[in-house]
Amino acid sequence: MSRPVVVLALALLVLGSPAASGAEQGVDFSGEPHGFVGDTKCGNPTCHGSGLPTTDAERVSWKPWKSARTQWLNRNIDRHSRAYATLLTEGGKQIARYMGIDGTQSDKCLACHAPAAKLAPGSSYKKTDGVTCEACHGPAQEWLQAHVERDWDSKKSSYYARGFFDNANFQLRAERCAACHTEIDHEIVAGGHPPLQFEMVAYAQIMKHWDDQEDVPPGSFSVDPTLWAVGQVVGMRRLLDMVASRAGESNYQSIGKFSHFEDRNCFQCHHKLVADAVRQTRGHYLMIDQILGVRGAGRGSLSGAWSDLVSAAGSSADATRQKAQALKGQLAGLDAGLMSNRLNQAETKRLLKAILASGDKLRSIDRFSYSRPPRSNVLGIVNIDEPWWYTTGGPEQAVLAVGALCDPGFGAAACRAITPQRRTLIDAVDRFSYNPDQFVRSLAAINGALK
Repeated sequence: MSRPVVVLALALLVLGSPAASGAEQGVDFSGEPHGFVGDTKCGNPTCHGSGLPTTDAERVSWKPWKSARTQWLNRNIDRHSRAYATLLTEGGKQIARYMGIDGTQSDKCLACHAPAAKLAPGSSYKKTDGVTCEACHGPAQEWLQAHVERDWDSKKSSYYARGFFDNANFQLRAERCAACHTEIDHEIVAGGHPPLQFEMVAYAQIMKHWDDQEDVPPGSFSVDPTLWAVGQVVGMRRLLDMVASRAGESNYQSIGKFSHFEDRNCFQCHHKLVADAVRQTRGHYLMIDQILGVRGAGRGSLSGAWSDLVSAAGSSADATRQKAQALKGQLAGLDAGLMSNRLNQAETKRLLKAILASGDKLRSIDRFSYSRPPRSNVLGIVNIDEPWWYTTGGPEQAVLAVGALCDPGFGAAACRAITPQRRTLIDAVDRFSYNPDQFVRSLAAINGALK
């Protein structure tokens, strides 16, 4: 995998946004029976606070987990540590102003930018720390001591009920990440929050402080393609819940309750609130469609259920909720099946080649009508020429699929060789100036280069 290209893609799609994550249903640990101890308890140099290796000799014995907190503290490596600070940027403040709230105090923002937490005795945790180790690994009050003992690996399962999160389980890891990286409350959308994309492999490369291969027999094929696929399933399932929720009457009415929107045209959010959620879901659907094509089962029924949802979304709230639930049913067991029967190299190659060959299908996006009402405040809110969410979906997921699947499928050398084509592909999906023709050509160029 070409790391510079992955970093560029992340900067373009997520990290350059005024706020990197946000959700209506984020993470709240305040009701947990176990408390946060604070990241300082993880920073011993012999635990997770060692420096990054700088020489070949140091790399021989170095393990990524040894520098986990060191990487987290570096906000250019792991953006979770700057999640709260993002609320203090001008972009973050602007979103909060449009919502009529203080982002540093409102649960709407803090749910993902600084999760509420119960504190253990002597805890050093504070909300300004942002998204800390315990937001992903669980409140450590009950398992911290056991974690430093030599037999931790053999007994960690006994601590699942005492706050420890099992991120070695791909499905549980995906659900933990998806809690903040898929759904987004529509009032936050109206405030100008950037679109969310969810992908489990390419996003992690910039901050990765673990080695999933340690959990499989030596010499096994990379687990990354399976993790990518599981993430697609979990992401789509979560977004279908968002589709169903937005189809409910309450979601259509709430903006009118806030005086700061009363004198403004609500075109930005309301005219395609459900359609916007369906569009976001479409990116995952297109990837899962290709997964099922490689696995040779279920593709037709998924396609039919997807078409039913798209049709319902334009006509009936009740039908939309029903079809969203039916489509979730089509996904039942797919992630568990992928974990028990992981993607192999041959399947990974076919999968990526199929994605690269489907540019004409992936290029389609749901644009907003350019016949906006004269009083539309779309341009005023985000200060750009086109709505910021209009390219989110299939094109971005295709870019991220190249980052996740190329290296394990075709090898590092082959992926380095296509770096120029990947940069062109990334340029094509710029959310401010999406170029569908260039997107299709770039996919085809990469497809032709990978043998």
